[in-house]
Amino acid sequence: MNLSKNHKEPLYRVQALERALDILDCFSFKNREMSLSEVVNQTALNKTTIKRLMANLTTRGYLQQDPKTKRYKLGMRLFELGGIVFSSFSLRKAAAYPMSRLQNATGATVLLGVMMEEQLVYMDKREGNGMIRISSDIGWRRPLHYGMLGMVLMASLNPEDFNKILNKYPLEAHTPFSITDKDAFSRRLESVRKEGYVAEREEAVEGVIGIAAPIRDYSRQVIAALGIALTVGQTNSQKDIDSIVDLVKKTCDEISDDLGYLKI
Repeated sequence: MNLSKNHKEPLYRVQALERALDILDCFSFKNREMSLSEVVNQTALNKTTIKRLMANLTTRGYLQQDPKTKRYKLGMRLFELGGIVFSSFSLRKAAAYPMSRLQNATGATVLLGVMMEEQLVYMDKREGNGMIRISSDIGWRRPLHYGMLGMVLMASLNPEDFNKILNKYPLEAHTPFSITDKDAFSRRLESVRKEGYVAEREEAVEGVIGIAAPIRDYSRQVIAALGIALTVGQTNSQKDIDSIVDLVKKTCDEISDDLGYLKI
C-alpha cells in the first residue's frame, strides 16, 4: 500500500493495471511506434508479462500492431476516449452562457446531462431560485432513463441499445407518477422523438416539472440533453409551459449550432 502525496486516504495499487498503464505511458510523440523489446527495455518488466499485457491491450483496441513490422502503436480506443473527453470540454464551454441566460430568464434550475457508460451523468448545472433544490449535482450518475434528461437521451437510442439498458437498469418508480411499464415508456420516447422535447410533470421528483430537449453536434447525433426543472407553482398555465418549451429548444439549438450541427 502506498500513500499519494496529495491524498490523505491510502492509495491501493493494482499491479496488473499499473503495468498496463506503464506500457501505454511508453508511447509519446517521439516514440509513436515501439517494438516489444523496446517496451520491455523501457519498463524493465518481464518479457512474458509484457507480451501478455500487450496482447490484451491490442485485443481491446488500446494498442494496434502492424502485421508486417510487428511494431505497436496506440490504438483507436484511446482516440475514442480522448474524443469523449474533448467533446465534454467543448460541450460545457458551448453550453455555459446559454445555460446561465436560460436560468436568468426562467428562474429555474438548468441541468446538462450526457450518456456515459450506459448511465446519465450530469455535466453542468445552474441552480434555480425556487424553494425546492434539485439534488442532481455535477458528476452525479443516475439510470439513463431517469427524469427529463434521461428520456431525451433514451429517445436517441436504437431498439437494441434501448432494450439492453432497460434489461440492465429496469424502470423504477421515483414518484407515484413515474412510468414503470416498458411499453408505455417506449411510446413516451416515440413522442419525444417526434416532438423534439419532453415535458414531464412530477415523474422524477414530486412537485417538479421537467422540460428538456436534445443537443446534437457535427455528427448529427444526440450527444447531450439540456433541461430545466421548475416547481409546479412556477407554471400557471399550458401557455407558460409552451413558452418555456420554446426557450429550452432554442437554447439547445444554439448550443448545437456552436458544436457544428447543421440542420440541412
